[in-house]
Amino acid sequence: MKTMNKQSMFKLIVLILSVLFLATAVTSVVLAVKYSNSNKELAEMNSQLEDGKSKLDEQISANESLKEENSSQAESFSQQYEKQSKENQSKVDELNQKIKDLNKQLAAKKNPTTTKKNNSSGSTGPVTLPTPTPSTGKTVYLTFDDGPSSYTPQILDTLDKYGVKATFFVKNGGKYNYVMKDIVNRGHSIGLHTYTHDYKKIYSSDTAFFNDLNKISDLVYEQTGVRTKIMRFPGGTSNTVSKKYSKGIMSRLSKSVTEQGYVYFDWNCSNGDADGANTVQKQLNFCSQYPKSASTVIVLMHDTKSTTRDALPKIIEYYKSCGFQFGVLTTSSPRIQHRVNN
Repeated sequence: MKTMNKQSMFKLIVLILSVLFLATAVTSVVLAVKYSNSNKELAEMNSQLEDGKSKLDEQISANESLKEENSSQAESFSQQYEKQSKENQSKVDELNQKIKDLNKQLAAKKNPTTTKKNNSSGSTGPVTLPTPTPSTGKTVYLTFDDGPSSYTPQILDTLDKYGVKATFFVKNGGKYNYVMKDIVNRGHSIGLHTYTHDYKKIYSSDTAFFNDLNKISDLVYEQTGVRTKIMRFPGGTSNTVSKKYSKGIMSRLSKSVTEQGYVYFDWNCSNGDADGANTVQKQLNFCSQYPKSASTVIVLMHDTKSTTRDALPKIIEYYKSCGFQFGVLTTSSPRIQHRVNN
């Protein structure tokens, strides 16, 4: 009985060992299969990663090539633009010279002083031209600030009628911005007067001023195709209101705009339309107060005033009777610049 039990136990142990061996073998086979599959998957993943890296390298290379091409095109465009700007400026200077020659011919003709009624202003009394002072060889520049406005087209018509060219320092005129193109097309000069003309904003800092100036420059270019480099500071270079917003800003700006290639103009005569001259006669009286010893007279006016529109014919007649020739301001014109007070 004991012998049988030992045999049985031996067989049982052998059976158990056999089962364990078989299980181990099966497990090894399974693990081997899984390991093999894992290696295959890992190999496939590595292959995919290599393909992805290769494609990424190709894309980076393509982007670098495109970047270089765009940079080259930008440089080429910049050179073409600079060349075209110089050509356009040359044409403008040539046109201005022709205008000066025509104005000399017109000034040579006799322009009798007349006394007429000014129906356009609604006045029923006579308008008398101030006594002219002979000033042959002198040039007067009629300049208009703050437009374009609803009066600008009428002012342009009057200038055309008398064969006179003028200079317009413009700001954002809203729905009248289209008139900027007409100003240029009629042979007048166009300059910058800031986009907003908001003293508090533009004179708060140097950066704020140039942001506003660049904005009006872009608007003028958009409307006319002209990138003008002449400008006038709101209030003139001598304004003191800027002190309230930034001490010394006019001293800095007058230097900075020059360094950036701009030429700024002030004035040495005014028609008084911003100083209460609300009749034709009052404006004529202001216009007669030009510096008699000056060879260059720059007259400040505003094409936002109806009285200026009405007085313009008489103003032109007065300066013609004094023997003035009329000019338009360019970067090469004689500069009238105020003393900086801030």
